[in-house]
Amino acid sequence: MKKKKMFAAVLAGTVAVLLAIYHVWPTQHPHTESEPVAARQAPAAETQVVPMTTQPASVSPHSTASDDSETAPEQKVIKLPVDMAEQFALISRVYAAELAYPSYSRPLSVQDTQWLEPNRYMAVQVPVMDGDHTASLNLDAFRYFYPDPVSLTVQSSLPVESIAVDLIDVKTHQKLAAQQAPGNQMVFAPDESWPSEVRARANIHFATGSDILTADFRYYVPVAEVVSVARPVPEGADMNIPVTLSVKRDGIYRVRANLYTQSGKPVAVLTARHKLSAGEQTVTLKAHHSVLSGRDDYALRTFQIEKMSGFPGEETEYGFSPKPLWPLGTLDVSLLSDEPYTPSPEEQQRMQFLQSAASD
Repeated sequence: MKKKKMFAAVLAGTVAVLLAIYHVWPTQHPHTESEPVAARQAPAAETQVVPMTTQPASVSPHSTASDDSETAPEQKVIKLPVDMAEQFALISRVYAAELAYPSYSRPLSVQDTQWLEPNRYMAVQVPVMDGDHTASLNLDAFRYFYPDPVSLTVQSSLPVESIAVDLIDVKTHQKLAAQQAPGNQMVFAPDESWPSEVRARANIHFATGSDILTADFRYYVPVAEVVSVARPVPEGADMNIPVTLSVKRDGIYRVRANLYTQSGKPVAVLTARHKLSAGEQTVTLKAHHSVLSGRDDYALRTFQIEKMSGFPGEETEYGFSPKPLWPLGTLDVSLLSDEPYTPSPEEQQRMQFLQSAASD
């Protein structure tokens, strides 16, 4: 897990350099100059920029052999600094370990909170009352789906007498709703016309004065809903799990769900991406044999359904599962072939590039 987090941080910090090097690599990649390098997605909270600590790479021109009076377009020759080469070596080692598993079936552990609790709201304690005390405005989720109520709670080192909360459209600053209540809790009944980005602005009244806290959350009218999950079917090295969705809008959908044992142990995050039309559609989540063990009872939890942006400026939309848990019954890994996962051509090419960058 520590290696994964280190990989995510370093990869995020060097991805711009990767793209630049990949496009001008003169000898190792003569046939792939127009293809960008795709980095694995890393959680934003883990991201840090790894700075360059050496001088910029040198650029040397190349002349043509046929005509001394004309010169060919310049080719950039890049020599990696030592520290960057070491970083690429680290990235290539961790990436090679990750390729033991297919991207559609990644192992999970209890430390993978970004996958286990993707809709958790992260409250932050801030100073109030001239910094003598602290308080936070908490929500029970980051994304809400109509018609679920929005619940807010103030937690503070001071007793809270009452709160007055305005809900505001983040983009237009228009007030959407307002309420007052005694104590430190409040519940809003949502409106279907609310925008996706909403800010709660709470005026909190303590016995010795008042202060203001804000909290942003997302609100969606769902574009898809899980209708059913069928029994898994073994096929080759994968256990195929058919998931039926009720889709409201056409588009490219990414569907994720966490595979657990029936006793509650996280096993894997399963991912599928398909172009779906409106109506009832079935997508197949696949559990690779490498994340399964023996014979056990399993269940799917924590569905994440995204209608992905189709063009610049189009917002991502979301669907949901009406049930927190979908039992799958018993999965027997002996029914699957034990062949190792073969990385895709794109993944192999990425691995070769990282190894080349680390060795040069």
